[in-house]
Amino acid sequence: MNNKSYHHGDLRTAMIEKGIEMITDKGVAALSLRKLAKACGVSEAAPYAHFANKDDLMGAIENYASNKLSTALKESVKETGVTTEGLVELGCAFVMFFVHNPPYFELIYNHLSIQAGGEHKYEPYDIIENFIQALCEKIGHPPELHGFIFFAQFSFIQGLALSSLMINNYDAVAKEAGVRKVLSTNHLLFPNNTNNKKELN
Repeated sequence: MNNKSYHHGDLRTAMIEKGIEMITDKGVAALSLRKLAKACGVSEAAPYAHFANKDDLMGAIENYASNKLSTALKESVKETGVTTEGLVELGCAFVMFFVHNPPYFELIYNHLSIQAGGEHKYEPYDIIENFIQALCEKIGHPPELHGFIFFAQFSFIQGLALSSLMINNYDAVAKEAGVRKVLSTNHLLFPNNTNNKKELN
């Protein structure tokens, strides 16, 4: 990335992506706008055209990571809608996002101070929560169980993401097939989750 001539708008994204790389490699404490400028091969003043300070940069990194994951989640259920088939696709999109982008798992779970739920807004969390809430209503689960079902399903999906990152003896295609199979045979909370979308419409 050094000595690269950036087009308008490219430098901000390049600095965010380089910042993610630096954080996952050496931690948040090792990141500074000065070091980021050096890593990107630009002047020490250049980052200040895009970020007021390190906190501003960290906020931009959090938004960038959140938006990329949110986009993947939204795209995954465009064809299925709110169905048990959609839950499989949503979970698979979540897991495979991190399989294809391992630094983001480290970034989100170990280096960003993200809170979610209640008054706190973290879009990927909200997308999954709202989807499962709507699915619970469609299936007919009692309202008092919706929160527990969401928590169990979200924990299951996150655990599957971690497990998938820890297993290195499969390529991404085989891993995705395995992830989808595990998700589609999860009978713990949705015993009929192999139903197709027509059966729940």
